[in-house]
Formats: sequence, structure tokens, C-alpha cells
Amino acid sequence: MNLESIELLNYRNYSHTTINFSPYFNIFTGPNGSGKTNLLEAIYLLANGEVKRGKRDIEAVRWNESFAWVRGEVSYDDGRILKLVAEIKPDGKDFSINGKIKPLREYLGTFSVVSIFEDDEDIISGEPDKRREFLDRFIISIEPSYYSLFNRYKNVLMRRNRLLKEGTSDKRLIETLTELLLRYGEEIIRSRDRFISIYNEYLARECKRIGFSIEVDIPELSGDIEQKISMYKERFEASRKKEEMVGTTLVGPHRDEVIIKMDGRDSRSFASNGESRMIIFLIKLTQWELMRSLKKYKPVFVVDEFLNKLDRNNIDLILSIIEEKSPQVFVSELTDIPVGKSGFIFSIDKGEILYEKAF
Repeated sequence: MNLESIELLNYRNYSHTTINFSPYFNIFTGPNGSGKTNLLEAIYLLANGEVKRGKRDIEAVRWNESFAWVRGEVSYDDGRILKLVAEIKPDGKDFSINGKIKPLREYLGTFSVVSIFEDDEDIISGEPDKRREFLDRFIISIEPSYYSLFNRYKNVLMRRNRLLKEGTSDKRLIETLTELLLRYGEEIIRSRDRFISIYNEYLARECKRIGFSIEVDIPELSGDIEQKISMYKERFEASRKKEEMVGTTLVGPHRDEVIIKMDGRDSRSFASNGESRMIIFLIKLTQWELMRSLKKYKPVFVVDEFLNKLDRNNIDLILSIIEEKSPQVFVSELTDIPVGKSGFIFSIDKGEILYEKAF
């Protein structure tokens, strides 16, 4: 899979830009604030249907404009070419494939990207929701139907929490929502358990060349999957009196702690900054490898100034691994030093491509 070209209209600091890409390395250079990250985020939006930064999608629209869109042409190994569009409007986002509007649940999975952005460091050092978010997005990238399941769970959770907060006397409605929540929660736990098991197998393979031992775990749920489901329901039932007191649902997939262990220990407490960055690279590399294996094509790799924070040895190691797997890569850098064996360098400033050159 390759992103052959991209066209941006009114996206962040880009007025109107069209770029054709190399199937190998694509390096975006320029000073801070020039638009390098914005371009990578446009690729992310095209793949995942999400605006990477900001509380509201409309914040990604260029100042004094009412809408923005990102168009991309994606080629597959079997010769197929798909034209994708993600449009941001005041009332939300629209997505289309070859000119046909699609709901996000059908659009997801069409174009696969594995990305490393600055905020991915929160996967290691951030709050528990960052690790849950990473796990859930990973599952969606492999199994887009999980997106609908997770949204159903969230919607029921919001309704149930609202009733708990209001102290409703409608016990029948609360029980109906509780049954739905438990059913969707069980499906999420089963999906997470299945994907964590597969993910850890692939992660162990990728870690061998680095010398790390890394594992993803949800320690609150132990045993086989049926024991985990039973434990979930027991903990949920035991928390119900306290729920009524605090006005919120206390047990479930939305509260589970996801741990990333390094050599058997919680990486939040024991990993150095350098080790944390290598862990991030390894968990993303494993995501890429698992997607390649299950989907039978190579996802695109997007890396936003990540290499600038590593020492030369680790940079060389990462580049050798990426070159070995040979995906299409998009990298932002401060200088126009070639990265990888061949590709294009794009010099960017103030939302414009100043020049491009091959290497």
C-alpha cells in the first residue's frame, strides 16, 4: 500500500497544496511552525478519520475559512487505486471513497497508517486513558468493526452515568442499561484479550533484535478469558452501591489499567527517556508488522520528528529496521539530511512546498 499523492485545501496553514510522493522515504524539512507536522497530521486524518490536535475538528480549518478537505490517492499491491476524501465542516466530518460518501465505520481500514507523534510518549508516561486509547485504536486498525462496538459501549455508559448522577428512581431503565453495558463490556474485554495475546507474540519477536522484553497487560483481569469475564462481572456487581453514592460507573473497560511492561516491570516507573522512546518505536513497529501479516499489505509509516530525540546508534538501528521492512515512510526533520536509501525531500515553510529533490 502506498499513498501516491495528497491534496490539501484550507487545512491548518495550507491554502491549497498538491504533492506526489515517493514509494520509499518522504522527508519533510523546515523550521518549527512551517507545516511539517500539519502535513503528517493530514495523512493521519485521511487514514483514521480523526483530527490529531485540538478539542474541536473545526480548529484544523485554515483561519477565516469555513471548511477544509484532504484528498489522497492510495494504491494497493493488487493494482487497485482508491481516491479518498476527508472533509471538515462546521457540522462535522464527511468521508468518501471513489466519490461515494461513507460512514466512518465503513471508511476505516481503507488506508492504513502506523504513526509516531510527540504525544505518543504519553502511552508510556501519561494517564491510564492514553494506554487504553492506544490499545483500542490498535484494535480498530485491525478490526474496524470494533469502532462500532466501542461507540455502543460509550453511548450506553454516558446514559447510565447521567442517570446515576441524577439519582433517578427509574430502576427498570437503570437495569436495562446495566445489562447492555455488561454485554458490550464483555465483548470489548474478549476483543482486547484476543488482540493483546496476538500482539504480545509479535512484540516478543520484534524485541529480540533490540534486547528488550516488552509486554502489554491488563493486570486487574487475570486467568483465562472466562475467568476474566467472571471477574469483571463480580467487580462490577460489588461496585454498584458505591456507584449510587458517587454517581458514575466505576468498573469496566473504560476504567481498566493497561500496563506496558519492560523486563517484567511497569515501564512508567523504570524506563529511562531513551528506553521509553525505543519502547514506543517497538510497540508501533509491532503494530505495523501485525497489520502487514493479517491484512496482507504494508501500512504506511508516519514519524514526526521522533528521530531527533534519539542518539545516533538508536537512529541507525531504527532506520535499518525500517529499511529492512521497506514500507512507504513519511518523516519530518529540521534539516534536509537524507534518511533512508532513496526517496524525496520536501522543503516546507509557511504552508508551502518551497522545493523537492530526490536522493
